[in-house]
Amino acid sequence: MIELDNVSFSYRRGEPDVVPALRNLDLKIESGQLVAIIGQNGSGKSTLVKLLTAVLYPTEGEIRIDGVPVDREHQWDVRRKVSVVFQDPDDQLIMNRVIDDVAFGPENLGLPRDEIAERVHSSVSMLGLEDIGSRLIEDLSSGQKQRVAIAGALAMSPLYLILDEPTSLLPVPVAMRLISTVRDLSLRENMGVLHVTHSMYEAVLFERVVVMDAGRVILDAPPAEVFRDVDKLREVGLDVPLAASLAHRLRARGIPIEGDILNTADLREALDAALKSSPSG
Repeated sequence: MIELDNVSFSYRRGEPDVVPALRNLDLKIESGQLVAIIGQNGSGKSTLVKLLTAVLYPTEGEIRIDGVPVDREHQWDVRRKVSVVFQDPDDQLIMNRVIDDVAFGPENLGLPRDEIAERVHSSVSMLGLEDIGSRLIEDLSSGQKQRVAIAGALAMSPLYLILDEPTSLLPVPVAMRLISTVRDLSLRENMGVLHVTHSMYEAVLFERVVVMDAGRVILDAPPAEVFRDVDKLREVGLDVPLAASLAHRLRARGIPIEGDILNTADLREALDAALKSSPSG
């Protein structure tokens, strides 16, 4: 389990210039959970990722990853439990060839050669990269590079995989395939996934959505519940899926739209039910 107890963090830019980024954050994420984290720029998402990967440490409070405290003493223990994939795969792809890059992390853990080979084979297979294992990274498409980055993260056998806006540079169909792959991997490996995103259409695919604003969690619930609170999301500068927005407007006009609306199929079904239940239906 990931546990944050009353965690605060401030960036120090020289006394007395202190910039709060996270404020009294309490959060628990179970192993195997699929969690989307959304919020405007400056809401604290990136700082949270850095804290969970032991790049930064809390100013106040405590973070534990599977019982291990996030501090300088346990930095490498934390990084064995949590892997991260960034927005731009070129920021983390180091080696020239696909297979070598996937092996880079396990090799740096000092694992036996047989175990490295097994981890690389498993990760490459899970991401469907067998046919391009010998190719140069520079010759790959953006989508392929992102899959290689995920394979490298998985080769570390993490308990948790953090995706830090990994789809923002990808076409929508490629992004959706990537999210689907990660969801399948999570279920198969019982691996927790934290997906930091600006895309509401991606967030609805996760079982839990955490909404951040000004360093605090303001909503934390299943996506249907979060995206029903349209006014609160708009107050903090966030959009909602079009179907949820339309349902909200129809309810405001007195049309009895029931249930949770996340997509056009939900909205169509709710409208059909409302028409059938109307006096003239």
